[in-house]
Amino acid sequence: MGLNPPVQVILDVGAQILEMDNLQVAKTWLKMHDSEKEAAVFVNDDDEICVVDRDGRVEVLRTSSYATRLGSCLIFLDEAHTRGIDLKLPATYRALLTLGASLTKDRTTQAAMRMRRLGQGQTIVFCIPQEIQSKICELTSKSEPKSITLADVLLWTISETHKEIRRCMPLWQVQGERFCRQESLWRERQENQDMSQDLAERFQEDEAHSIEQRYRPRQVQSQPTHLHDSTDDRLRLIAQRCEEHDDLNLNASTLQEEQERELSPEIEQERQVQRPHAAEPATHTLHKDVIAFAKQGTYSNTSPAYMPAFQALIDSSAAKGLQPAQLGKDCKLLVSVDFVETIQRSGVSSYISDSFQRSVNWLLSTKTPKGDKIERILIISPFEANQLYPSMSRSKATLHLYKPRSNSGYVPLDRLDFHTVPVQSRPIVPRSLAIQLNLFAGQLYISSYEDYLEICKFLGLSTRAVTEDMAGWQQDATGFILRDDEGRRGGESGLEKSPVNFMKVLMAKIRKNGESIAKTQMGELLEGKLFQRSDFE
Repeated sequence: MGLNPPVQVILDVGAQILEMDNLQVAKTWLKMHDSEKEAAVFVNDDDEICVVDRDGRVEVLRTSSYATRLGSCLIFLDEAHTRGIDLKLPATYRALLTLGASLTKDRTTQAAMRMRRLGQGQTIVFCIPQEIQSKICELTSKSEPKSITLADVLLWTISETHKEIRRCMPLWQVQGERFCRQESLWRERQENQDMSQDLAERFQEDEAHSIEQRYRPRQVQSQPTHLHDSTDDRLRLIAQRCEEHDDLNLNASTLQEEQERELSPEIEQERQVQRPHAAEPATHTLHKDVIAFAKQGTYSNTSPAYMPAFQALIDSSAAKGLQPAQLGKDCKLLVSVDFVETIQRSGVSSYISDSFQRSVNWLLSTKTPKGDKIERILIISPFEANQLYPSMSRSKATLHLYKPRSNSGYVPLDRLDFHTVPVQSRPIVPRSLAIQLNLFAGQLYISSYEDYLEICKFLGLSTRAVTEDMAGWQQDATGFILRDDEGRRGGESGLEKSPVNFMKVLMAKIRKNGESIAKTQMGELLEGKLFQRSDFE
């Protein structure tokens, strides 16, 4: 913690941190660090990249809001995970790389390459234990550890690589000898067209020593002299190679072999479709207040025929973390009861409406008293649209066909000019009202930067990162405004709790039947990404 500039990444390739597990290291480091960093990334016991925040909440990184905000995180990778993990870290990050016994050049390089932009802003500092300092000084003939340079560290890792190769020479010799012997036996089997018991037994290896073999006096055989007499040129080359390295201990190599296994299991996925329980469909009704809304454009705030749109989600799983009534309090976006009621609830215990939510396709709109723009929208069921359609050409309200934009290549229909009855050239829809409609319907793509600002305003999300000059501003990990410059929670939205999890469930689970929305603009927004005007040009 005393380094200047400070480090944000620890690469423990030298395995110096042994007293704590990875989660404990992440929590301890986060507690010691200043409040600038909100969380710490680590790898759990199941080899999953996880993140823990200051409140101790642990979740998988790829599904957390920190997946796109690694600049708010500290990173800790233990020795086993300093290879094969690729994190997109900010260009200003500095890493601390630990050295340890028998650390080779390749392992050091692999660990250092976790900093993918090394030399382009990212830097590394080495943490050298005292015993390694002594070895480096002995190798480089330096008297003071303070005089150790980067070149000395690299020279030491190369020397450790030489030692590792030398240690593996007896194993290489035994493996080469075994290959040549078994290849000869296999050719003999092909010539005889049969595998006799005697030939099969000659393939076997000695798996244990007898007591006599283990404890009898013997001299260390420094070189494999028996290979020189072989008729196989490859065995003689192996013997010649071993002679180039003195003092190789070849006696116990057959019992001390390294076995490196690469486990590549086949992943079998069996998909189980969770279908909604059997239920009786609700009886369709066309309420007189809906007819009055369609023909005369009249609205009654006491009518039982319709309700605020987000109130229709009160029985959904999205409502567990946020009361839907907090959204759309102005009652400008409504839904009819026939749109909401799709099944008969009698006899249905613990009713969850996720599987019985209608998609948003048919809308009724009324205009302001001046008649210059749309004032209120009522979402209706296909049954109601079918009943009202013949008489809509003479109505004061307007019937619209609508579909949320679920693909970036689709043209947005939130201008409500695709198909209207009666025909209207270009109805004026306030963007605040269109945004509510799009969010409720599950639209995944944003048309403009202005719409992005309007979405964040409605959901109480910040559109920029909090900096030192933004006095009084506070926001949580999801981007929800805890306090703005006027002391308001949720900013202009008036929300007391973050609606991010509510919107994730609505967008992905309810509107998209459980499909991932992570690669869409709304998915990125709900994960905390901040958009710029250039993202929509």
